[in-house]
Amino acid sequence: MLTQMKQRASWSFVLLMVMLGWGCTAEPTPVSPTDVPLAAEIASPTATQPPSPTPTLTATSTATALPPTATATPTSTETPTPEPTAPATATVTSSPTATSTITPTATPLPTATAVPILPISNIPANAGLEVTIVGQVTAAESFARGFKFTLSDGTGEVVLLMWENVYDDCWDAPKINLGATVRATGVVGEFEGEWQVAPAFGGQVKVTGAAAGLPAVQPIGQLGDYMNLRVTITGQISRVENTETAVRLFVADESGEVLVFIWNNIFTRIPNHQALTAGANVRIVGYVGEFRGTRQLLPRLPYDVELLP
Repeated sequence: MLTQMKQRASWSFVLLMVMLGWGCTAEPTPVSPTDVPLAAEIASPTATQPPSPTPTLTATSTATALPPTATATPTSTETPTPEPTAPATATVTSSPTATSTITPTATPLPTATAVPILPISNIPANAGLEVTIVGQVTAAESFARGFKFTLSDGTGEVVLLMWENVYDDCWDAPKINLGATVRATGVVGEFEGEWQVAPAFGGQVKVTGAAAGLPAVQPIGQLGDYMNLRVTITGQISRVENTETAVRLFVADESGEVLVFIWNNIFTRIPNHQALTAGANVRIVGYVGEFRGTRQLLPRLPYDVELLP
C-alpha cells in the first residue's frame, strides 16, 4: 500500500513537473524556427521583402523569353542580305562619276590653245580688240620705254609694241630678232598713223621660228662701205664713256676703231653688261651710221651685244 502511494506521489510529482515545465515553455514557443517566419509573415508586411529573391522567377521567365529572342535571329539573317547590295551599288556609281568629271576638264585645254589667227591686213577693222597674229620680224628698234618689232605675214605689216615690262617678262625675248617668226596676242591700237598690237604680258609673245643668222663680220676700218646697213664687228673695248641717256663704247680691231652708241634702256638689258669695260672682247651687231662727222655703230636690241671670252 505504501508502495502504491509512493508511486502515485512520484507520478503526481512528475505530472506536476510536466505541468510546471509546460507553463514555462509556453512563452518561449516563438523561439521555434518554424513559427518565426509564419508570425513574421502575418505580423508585418515588410517581411514580404525577403521574398525579393523573386528575381529567380524573373530569371525563369527570362529563360522562357529566350525562345522569342532566338526567333529574332532570323531577322538578323535577313539584314546581311541587303548589306552587300548597297556597297556594291555605291562603288559602281562613284567610280564612273569621278572619271567623267576629269574628262571634261581636260577637253577645254586644247580649245583654249586653238586661238584664231587674224590676218594682219584685217588689223584696222579690229581697233580696240584683242587679237592674235603671226608674222616674221622684218625690222626692230628701241624707244625710251620699250621695243618695237615690225611683223609681216604677206597680207600686211603691223608693229608689235612691247613695253619694257612686257619685254622683260617675255621668256622668248632673246630670240626675237630679224627673221624670227612670232605669234603675238594683244590689243589693236593706232599711234601717229601706225597700227600696233600691244601685249599685256610677256607670255603673250612666242617665237615659233628661229631668227636669221648674224650678218657677216666686217673689218672696223671698212665700215664706211656699209652705211645704213646691218653688220657684225668683233674687237676689244678701248674705252667707255657714260652719258645721261646712253653709253659710248669705243671698239677697235687691227683695221681701226669705231664708236658704238648704246641707249641706256638697251645697255642695262645686255647680259653681264657690268663687264663691258676697257679690255673686254666683244661681238656687236648694229647699223652703220654717222653723227656730226663721226662714224658709229648702233645696236638696236640688248642681245645684239655679246661679251666674248
